[in-house]
Amino acid sequence: MMRRLKWPISLTLAGLFIYWFLSKLDLRQVWAEARHARFSYLLLALALLMSTYVVRSLRWKQLLRPMAAPSLRGLLRATMVGFAALFLVGRAGEMIVRPMALSSKEPVEPSASYASVMIERVFDMVMVDLFFAVNLVFFQFNGADAESVRQFGLIRTAGFFLLAVAIAGIYGLSVFRNKRQGVLDFLDRKLRFLPRPVFNGVLGLLKQISEGLAVLHDVKGLIVTVSYTVFMWMLVVSAYLLVLRGFGVSASEISVTGAVFVMGLSMIGSIVPAPGGSTGPFHAVTAASLVFLGVERNKAASAAIVLHILIFMPALFIGLFFLIKDGLSFSSLMKKPHARQPEAEASEQTQPLDAGLAVGVGTVGNLQHEVQVEQARPGAWAKSSLEAAPGAFPVIQTRAAGRDGFNTESGEGEAV
Repeated sequence: MMRRLKWPISLTLAGLFIYWFLSKLDLRQVWAEARHARFSYLLLALALLMSTYVVRSLRWKQLLRPMAAPSLRGLLRATMVGFAALFLVGRAGEMIVRPMALSSKEPVEPSASYASVMIERVFDMVMVDLFFAVNLVFFQFNGADAESVRQFGLIRTAGFFLLAVAIAGIYGLSVFRNKRQGVLDFLDRKLRFLPRPVFNGVLGLLKQISEGLAVLHDVKGLIVTVSYTVFMWMLVVSAYLLVLRGFGVSASEISVTGAVFVMGLSMIGSIVPAPGGSTGPFHAVTAASLVFLGVERNKAASAAIVLHILIFMPALFIGLFFLIKDGLSFSSLMKKPHARQPEAEASEQTQPLDAGLAVGVGTVGNLQHEVQVEQARPGAWAKSSLEAAPGAFPVIQTRAAGRDGFNTESGEGEAV
């Protein structure tokens, strides 16, 4: 039911925001402002925005280090496909398409891809909130009336609240990383009522997230990840500033802190689940923030439209190129998570292991039995996969690297 209502609701929201955005504009003047914009500034802004996809891919590679080692080219291709999906399918679709676009071409488990993208979103949210909130401390707003001053006070309060929420979220993730085994064991016991594919998918994703969160406790990895994030959002702010300068908005009208203010509000507007890369909400909020700072309404609207085009159009066309070149489609990528769950292939049978590396192949009745555990801890549990093997002998033979062999009710192990 909700899935069928999703698109009508999204289109309605987009329509309302577009109406709000266009209702008081002189469209001929909006077009005139765009035609008279300085093309060189817009071209440089486009180059900076394109470079953010490279930086985003480098950061993604860093976040995946505890789990996989994909190529930078594969990461960049998946990033472009993901942002094309964001424009055409929506933010929720991008969160599925981008990880699957990576896992379809690189040796990365889907659960690891999802986990890294979720962690990446947390870093982005915290950094935008941090930029916005810290900027509000230094931003000098020269409101002409009491109502504008009151509105700015509300915006400042909201900015600090969002920053507090982001910091609390980071703290919660850090606690989860420290106590991950206890949390996962608790969920393993409590979620057994779920269907087996759902249970395996949820636990597998949480395990991958806990591995990816190692970056929070790895000083070098954290510094690298935060540096990429800061650099990327500095590029975005610089692109916003160049677009404003291209439209003739001087530094005395909107300074660097003003550009950060506009960027922060436009990112909040882009959260609204509207199709076309939040078409409507992005334009309305960005233009409103510029008008709030004193930019003429038609010029503000024209700048908002151009910003949206520069942010999404290159990624849309490049992403579609890679999608067609690789013979993929958004629908196939969005279906793959349900068809590809490595954890679901494991049966419920488990066996305790001694410390070391255990690899074994054997048979039980008419079942072929395989066990493989890397860096097993004493008392760890190895998942087994069972396949039919007609005529097999009822014996399990397993080799375990450790001090002693181990025995099970159905077989025996031997030290190596």
